[in-house]
Amino acid sequence: MEDEIRIKTEQTEMIITPEDELQLKERGMTLADLIAQIELFTKDIQPVKLEKPCVVSDGILQLNGAECNRLAAYYDQQKQGLQILGFIPASGAASRMFKHLHNYLPDNENDLTEEFILHFNRFPFLKDLEEKMKQNGQSLEQAIADNNWSSIFDYILSPNGLNYDDQLKGMVLFHKYVDSERTAFEEHLHEFLKYGRQSDTKCRLHFTLAPQHIGTVSKFMEERVKEFQYEDIEITYSVQSPKTDTIALTKENEPVRDTSGQLTFRPGGHGALIHNLQSLEADILVIKNIDNVTTEAQVADTVFYKKVLAGLLLEMKKQIHHYLDELEKGNHAILDEVLEFIHEKFQPGLPLGHTNEQLIQYAKLRLDRPLRICGMVRNEGEPGGGPFWVKMPGGYLSKQIVEKSQLEPDNVQQSKIFKTATHFNPVDIVCSIKKRNGENYALENFIDHTTGFVSEKFQHGHVIKALELPGLWNGAMALWNTIFVEVPISTFNPVKTVNDLLRPGHQS
Repeated sequence: MEDEIRIKTEQTEMIITPEDELQLKERGMTLADLIAQIELFTKDIQPVKLEKPCVVSDGILQLNGAECNRLAAYYDQQKQGLQILGFIPASGAASRMFKHLHNYLPDNENDLTEEFILHFNRFPFLKDLEEKMKQNGQSLEQAIADNNWSSIFDYILSPNGLNYDDQLKGMVLFHKYVDSERTAFEEHLHEFLKYGRQSDTKCRLHFTLAPQHIGTVSKFMEERVKEFQYEDIEITYSVQSPKTDTIALTKENEPVRDTSGQLTFRPGGHGALIHNLQSLEADILVIKNIDNVTTEAQVADTVFYKKVLAGLLLEMKKQIHHYLDELEKGNHAILDEVLEFIHEKFQPGLPLGHTNEQLIQYAKLRLDRPLRICGMVRNEGEPGGGPFWVKMPGGYLSKQIVEKSQLEPDNVQQSKIFKTATHFNPVDIVCSIKKRNGENYALENFIDHTTGFVSEKFQHGHVIKALELPGLWNGAMALWNTIFVEVPISTFNPVKTVNDLLRPGHQS
C-alpha cells in the first residue's frame, strides 16, 4: 500500500501501516521507540555477570544497637520540613494467593489445601464469607460440618462470594483484630502513620494500580481515611503508562497482531514504574511491596528499622552534598577523602592513571545521582532476588539486587554464585531522587537498559516472546548509589499464598 512503511532491523523486516502509526501515537510512542524495543529483544539484552554475593562486611552494612538508635533518632530530628512519601506498587492480583483452592478434589488434596482446611478458622475473612453465604441462603457452619469444601472454595473465589479470584491482593483481608479486620491497604496506612508523618502532620501514601482498579480502591480508602478524623492523610494513585508497554513478537521476531490486525503490546513489568516514581515530589521515598505488612502488635521492628534506614539516607545525603559543594568551590584538598568515601560506600577500586581534574570529574559524577538504602534480611529460602557484586560493562564492580531470571541460562558458575547469597531482598527501600537544587533527577539516565529479559508466553495457541523491562529495584535503579543494610527477619512478612497468613507475623 502507498502509505505503508517497510522497516528492516537486524532481527526482522516488518511493514508499518498508517493504522499502526496511529496506534503508536495513542500510546505516546514513536516509530523509533518501537524499533528500539525490537532491537532490545535479541541484540541489547545481556545477562547479569555476578562476581560474588554481597555479605556482611563486604557489601552489606551490619549496624549495632547503638548505631541503629542513633540513626533512628537522627531521622526523627532531621525530617522536619521534609516531604516523606510511601510508594507501594499495588496492582498485584490475589488470584495467585488462592491458586491451590482451584479444582479441589477431596481424594487428591495437595499439602497447601490440606493446611488451609486444617487451619480454616484462623483466616480473617471468615466473617465476610459467612455473611456472603447467608445472603445466598447457605450456611458456612453447615458446609464445614458436611465437609463441603468445594462449595466453600467457590464462595471464596467467585463473584457471588468474596470474589478473591478477581481481586487485588491489597483488598484481601489479611489480619483479624478483636473488633475488626484489615486489608493490606489498611495495614500500610496504619504502619506509615507511625514513621512517615511529616512535620506539618501530613501523611502521604502513593499506590500504583491498574486503571480499572483506581475507582474501587480510592473509594475504599476514602472510607478508611474517615476513621482517622484527627490525621491529615493524603493518598494518591497512578497507573503504568501505556508508553511503557512492550511489543510482543513471534518466535521469528515479527510483531504479533490481534484478530483485528492491531499490534499486540504487553505490560513491561514493574520496571515501568520508574516513570511513576520520577513524577513524585518527595525528599524521602519509602518503597514496599503491598503484601509485606504485619499486625499492629508486631509492627514495632518494622517502624524502628524504617527510621534507621531513613536516618542513614539523610546522613549519606548530607555528606554527599557537602563533598559536592566543596569540590565545586575548588577545594581540591578534600579529593582524597572524597575518593575514599566513594570506595568505601559505593564503588570499590579507584581510577588509576588519571589527572586530578579527571578524578574530580569522576567524583562529581559518582556522587551526583539518586541514592537508595536497601534493607536486606538473612536468606531463609524465600523466592526472589538478592544482593550481589556485579561486574558492569565498564569493568567495575557494583552493588545490585539481582533476580535469577537476569542470569545467563544454564551457566553453572553463575548459578552457584547466586545460590551462595546469604541475604535476600525484601523490597525494603528508602531512597532520595532529588538533586541539591530540589529538582528530581532524570531517572531514565540511571537505568541499565541491558538488564531486561525476554520470556516466552502462550497466547491463543501460539508461543510469543515478551520483553520485561529492567525491574524497578533491579536494572531500573542499577546506576543509583546503593547501600545495603542488614535488617531483622521480623521486618519481612510476605504473603505469596493465602496460607502465609497463618504465619506468626500475620496472626494477632
